[in-house]
Amino acid sequence: MHNPPNMGDVYDVFAKAFREADQLPTWQFVGKPAMEALLRDSAPDMQFLDLGSASARVEVGVLIPHDVAPGNITGVEISPEQVEMARMRVPGARFEVGDIADPNLLAGEEEQYDVVLSHMVFEHLDDAQLAWACANAYRLLKAGGTFAFVVTHPDKMTDLEGNLVTTYGSFITTAPWGGELHNWRRSIATTREIVEDVGFAVSGVSEIAFPTEPPAGLDPEQEATFRAAAEKYRRYPAIRLALHATKA
Repeated sequence: MHNPPNMGDVYDVFAKAFREADQLPTWQFVGKPAMEALLRDSAPDMQFLDLGSASARVEVGVLIPHDVAPGNITGVEISPEQVEMARMRVPGARFEVGDIADPNLLAGEEEQYDVVLSHMVFEHLDDAQLAWACANAYRLLKAGGTFAFVVTHPDKMTDLEGNLVTTYGSFITTAPWGGELHNWRRSIATTREIVEDVGFAVSGVSEIAFPTEPPAGLDPEQEATFRAAAEKYRRYPAIRLALHATKA
């Protein structure tokens, strides 16, 4: 019988490369602004939980710059090596090794968080795993709390050869830093249905394209990076999907 890989080991292999993900133009010009928009109504003194926190990209890029204290941040990540990186990058925050689809995730911390967020993680979960991750978010959130996440848009997913994936279900893709990653393609309607089925009220779903014009204030090197990425992603009507929901 084939034994499934230990996902902690899989993501440990990519740990150092994930650490460089802060430099990706898709993060700088799409993912980061999308997360900032999703969290615009959050207050710095709220309790934040990041599902699939990796090496603290959202914490360093979004939460800390918006005055969230490290002590108000908890992250859960399946890769022990990335957890260690996150702890070094954001001293005072809490980062734990764990599977976000584990029904016992952070048992005993029910209704302790104001915001549960995730960035570029849920596309690596199958439908059953995503349902558990959403159920965990619902269980751990306070009443009225925010659930917000960004994933790859289903119409931007490509296989190892760079071909668009047009069927729903699992496939293997190439990571931006090289190597192979397991992905799961699902429709926007299915994503929303899974979120709503655990009890959330979805308040916004956004399909986000790569910007056509660079933001103000870029130096020449940054602008060149932007324009190269814009040329690359121009063929996709949208490259990210953002969802905002509330615990009723």
